[in-house]
Amino acid sequence: MYIMVPALNEANEIVGTVNQLLRSMEPLPIESTLVIINDGSDDGTDIALDEFANNPHVHVITRELPHAREGKGAALNDGLDWIAKQTKDLTHTVVGVIDSDASPSFKILFNVYRGFIHSKYDLLQTGITINNVHNFLTLMQEFEFGVPNLLQQVIRMDWGSAIASGDGQFMTLEMASKIRWNNSLLDDLEFSLNGLLHGFTGGFLPYTLLPQEGVLTYRALIKQRVRWCHGGMQCLIRYGKQLFLSKIVPSKLKTDLITFMLIPFISIIFIISSLIASIVLIVHFVAWPQKTFIVLVIILILGIAVTTMMILAANHYGIQAGRTYTFREITTMIVGNFAYSWMLAPVSFIALTRLVLRRNEWAKTAHDHTTVQENSNSFEADYDQKDQSLKNDAPNDRMAK
Repeated sequence: MYIMVPALNEANEIVGTVNQLLRSMEPLPIESTLVIINDGSDDGTDIALDEFANNPHVHVITRELPHAREGKGAALNDGLDWIAKQTKDLTHTVVGVIDSDASPSFKILFNVYRGFIHSKYDLLQTGITINNVHNFLTLMQEFEFGVPNLLQQVIRMDWGSAIASGDGQFMTLEMASKIRWNNSLLDDLEFSLNGLLHGFTGGFLPYTLLPQEGVLTYRALIKQRVRWCHGGMQCLIRYGKQLFLSKIVPSKLKTDLITFMLIPFISIIFIISSLIASIVLIVHFVAWPQKTFIVLVIILILGIAVTTMMILAANHYGIQAGRTYTFREITTMIVGNFAYSWMLAPVSFIALTRLVLRRNEWAKTAHDHTTVQENSNSFEADYDQKDQSLKNDAPNDRMAK
């Protein structure tokens, strides 16, 4: 197993990140190497990484300007080129991609290992949980990753294949070498689409939740989501027709992915129509207050009911993974989902503007690394004591290709 960690200006955090990864990798029953890709850092990240110069389990790749900071995909390809020189065993070598703000434990990596052993998937994606839920924004990011995204990945497996989605993506060297990463601003979706079109399939580990940092400010959140939304639009333009005409991608999965990529465009229409509908409701409320109030109550009840059912369904997987939501968190998610949706309303408009203007520069997500956990104790598991529970997360025969 080779785990790649792209790093751009991570001087204050990179030593802790590498040490935690090394501790998590050490007990694995396979050879493992950490590949750190220093992507043109100018804050002393290279000096901090000198600490691992003589460590046989760490390899540092330094990308220098003007050929650095070209996007995550370009950095990962440099790491992949080095890995390909170390081994020719394409089917028994796993390549992982972990962001510098993630906190993977031994249990998480071991579940990934077992996942590849007990299935024929070419790619495995872990679930995501936010490890710094301190305010409304981080709680709603936990809701996004831990509820709709998780359930969507579970459904996709029944429809043919899960997809890579941010932190915690692992694939065979065979798939990585054949597909590689392109320059889309949503590199994981583009990688997955290319993989599906070439016959590679992915699985999802819903009981394995990788802790990562959520962004703490509204501006940083919008910046991050604009990049994701912009990248999704790029993928639709580049791969929509190929996906639609593909004879190897299952119809249900094809429909899901095309719809997923259309959501940014649909949301623009939805937001405009919602604003018009709100004006109409206000006018109706003045003219027919009682009837309009009943309509509003029905709409709210339906929205609350759907969100509640989603949270309860997702909570089942969270309990198995050692993460549960409190009553207060569930209530905040249900009520806050309405406000959070409107807070993200500008994203699709900004992304479309950037797409039209061809502003494709890569914007790094801003994190507050003071909250990164050095030890994910709540996610740790001793192999001998927890072997039975770890088996639960290995894709079984029904889930295998």
